[in-house]
Amino acid sequence: MKCANPTCNHSIGLVSHRRGLFGKRPYCSKQCRDHLAVAPTPKRERATTYFEFLFMQPVNLQPKLAVAAVRVRAR
Repeated sequence: MKCANPTCNHSIGLVSHRRGLFGKRPYCSKQCRDHLAVAPTPKRERATTYFEFLFMQPVNLQPKLAVAAVRVRAR
């Protein structure tokens, strides 16, 4: 098996190091496990109140129309 760190090319020996108790990805060493291989994602602007959260949502002015089947009874 190969190490889960994308910058590492080592294989995993007798002991695999995982992150946390229920970590799924095996690493070859503790240093490789704790190394940040990917830049962190930029933080989005957070609303401080629920009122601000409502105004941060995108506005859709035209409602989506749905096709409806209408049955007409014969007389």
